[in-house]
Amino acid sequence: MSTIKQLFKAGIFAGLAIAAVSCSKDKNNETVGDKVYALGLGVSTTTSTTNYVLQTSDLMSGTISLVNNGILQEGYRDYAFGGGKFFSIGGLGIVDVNTYSLDASSKLTAKTGLTFADGNVDFQGDGSGKTMVGLAVPVNAATGLNARFYTVDIASNTIGANVQVPMNSIHPSREDWFLHTGMQVRGNQLFQTFYPINSATYVTKNTDTAYVAIYSYPGFVLNKVIKDARTGPAGTFGTRSGIFQTESGDLYTVSHSGYGFSQSTKAPAILKIAAGATTFDTDYYFGTDTAANGGKIIHALYIGNNKLFAEITNTSNAGNQWADAGLRFAIVDLVKKTITNVKNSPTFTGDGGRSFAALLDEGKVYVSANVNGVVNIYQTDIATATATKGAIVSATFTGGIARMK
Repeated sequence: MSTIKQLFKAGIFAGLAIAAVSCSKDKNNETVGDKVYALGLGVSTTTSTTNYVLQTSDLMSGTISLVNNGILQEGYRDYAFGGGKFFSIGGLGIVDVNTYSLDASSKLTAKTGLTFADGNVDFQGDGSGKTMVGLAVPVNAATGLNARFYTVDIASNTIGANVQVPMNSIHPSREDWFLHTGMQVRGNQLFQTFYPINSATYVTKNTDTAYVAIYSYPGFVLNKVIKDARTGPAGTFGTRSGIFQTESGDLYTVSHSGYGFSQSTKAPAILKIAAGATTFDTDYYFGTDTAANGGKIIHALYIGNNKLFAEITNTSNAGNQWADAGLRFAIVDLVKKTITNVKNSPTFTGDGGRSFAALLDEGKVYVSANVNGVVNIYQTDIATATATKGAIVSATFTGGIARMK
């Protein structure tokens, strides 16, 4: 609860609210191998978090250490990847973006100059490999009345489209504000999931409906907001886990009524917006808690072939709105409506309202988990649904991960 209070008070909506220290750049001394991965790591104390970007060539053995290694980041950071670039995005008053690529020696090198003056709640590729799309949302009416959508040209590292949309046109309400939970670009449209919340008390009174706002793209003109009362709002604060797109253009919204909600009034479920459609498919409903091996899907990554790699829990968050506990790995088939437990998955507590730091690479998913105070990379083989414990990460959490080479 205290983390989101810090965020609202700061007036910048950019993920998990932790006070981060400012610092100068450090060294990046990792030996370069055939593969190069970039990681965004955080080291937390009781009063602050320091953030680093680090490269490694091995996710599965030894220790990924920040000792004499890593590039110190100024302030709070979130991370994104697109077009071969790893973006370290400032927040909580830090507006700069460090855009990392590999130099001729396969070492991480930063390009600066890109800034998001209004903060950032989501930043991802639009599917072209050339353009990133982002969104800034004020934390309450006192800090702003408009959401701001923008595009970034990856090659030039510059902002293109920059469009404001009134918050009250997306979700008209005298009582609630809303929190962004995910977005997907499909052709010439952008689909956004969100949920209503009281920006002063954080109470979520309206948990009986799923909401999707539909805009033109890249013009960001609001076309309409569609609703479905079969389940609650999709996604949750900071995780960008509300909506996913398949290769065929089908969109799926994922509701869990868990982390980030002060109450649960509808069963967790997945809904569908079929390719080419702008309404919910009334013939599709996937109740995730009643399925075999089911539960509430809190964090997820689309891995192709109509499947999600997910972190699922059966732990109730009654009495603790911000509990992100009892998680396990699973593979969700959106078409067959099945959930497969990942063998050898740990049971762990997640990173709360952060974007899901997971990497799909050559048929395997790489994600970190903190078990009894030790953070490890876990590799999940999608074909066999089997996890293997990998390298120890000498940090409190992994905020981002990408393959650069």
